[in-house]
Amino acid sequence: MSEPYDPPKTHGSPHEDRPARDRPAQTVVPPQAAVPPQAAHPMPGPSTPPPSGGADRVRTRPGVPRWLVRLPYGFVLCGVAAGLAVVATNHFRRGSMLIAAAVFIGALARLMLPESQVGMLAVRRRWLDVFLMTTAAVGITLVAFVAKGTSG
Repeated sequence: MSEPYDPPKTHGSPHEDRPARDRPAQTVVPPQAAVPPQAAHPMPGPSTPPPSGGADRVRTRPGVPRWLVRLPYGFVLCGVAAGLAVVATNHFRRGSMLIAAAVFIGALARLMLPESQVGMLAVRRRWLDVFLMTTAAVGITLVAFVAKGTSG
């Protein structure tokens, strides 16, 4: 069974009444040598090795201006806006086809351009973005041809 609880004694060490084999071994930790701040973070130079590559490495952006990265998304938005303007003038099929073409061009841009240049067209994985935009373009085209109304 377990030993009855005795309050700790106020004189001496609490381990005095236990035999030496039951006492925990005491380890003495030698004082650490002071590390100079230069050794922790060496100054970069010819003798400093390059940082290790890995998953935590930050991607360096190529020399592409920020406005150029946003250009494909801007083209898609302008195409959709132009298609909506055409639909507003009572030319449903023409406007819908223009919207579908703009979305399909966005899918092609997402497929062809590298990740660093697609801007806000990159939402998910490449194949999923291309699939969803192509499906949307085909769906808009089908709606444009099936819908009844003016032929223009």
